[in-house]
Amino acid sequence: MTRRRFAAAMLGGTAALLAGCERGGHIRFLGYTSAPPFDPNIRSVYLPVFKLAPVVTTPLRGLDVELTEAIVQELNSRKSPIKVISDSARADTILIGTIASVTKSNLSLNQQALPLESELSLTVDVVWRDQRSGEVLSNPRGKKPPSGAGAFDPSAVATPEVPKDEAPTPVRLTATGRFIIQNGESTATGADMAVKKMARLIVNMMEAPWQLR
Repeated sequence: MTRRRFAAAMLGGTAALLAGCERGGHIRFLGYTSAPPFDPNIRSVYLPVFKLAPVVTTPLRGLDVELTEAIVQELNSRKSPIKVISDSARADTILIGTIASVTKSNLSLNQQALPLESELSLTVDVVWRDQRSGEVLSNPRGKKPPSGAGAFDPSAVATPEVPKDEAPTPVRLTATGRFIIQNGESTATGADMAVKKMARLIVNMMEAPWQLR
């Protein structure tokens, strides 16, 4: 055996010793893992349809339902161990959100002052709570509740167990979607893009903090 082959064999053997197999067939190597970055102790979430804040005035009907469905699809696409279930009493966690604002702005105009490129901005307040311990998993670490237009309504996350005056501070997330009129795109195009981005942001928030395992 040549020195090169011997070194390769030794390296392969060392890697095999250092690497391990976790449950689900995921590989662990040098403290890293191929497992999805979700807390394995959280197996389910109850996801009621997101609410629309009273100040939201938009011709886009069903935006709240579309966002809720997009979150479910995003969790499934990442092969998350967190399953969405319809029974609140059986769910480990609950994810509640309010669409605080939906705004549209023009990014560029043509010579006739008509919009060429526009942007739709979607702002959402989210609270993710562990129903077993009462811990707010989305805790924004002492930040003040959002204020101004579309300010968070504590009653949106209040429950019989958690009254309005003790409702947790939400995390406020914003996602945008651009659309070009001359390309045949519309406000609905921008809304679809913003909804998908928002779903990714929310699922990102549900991932366990990155760490060596």
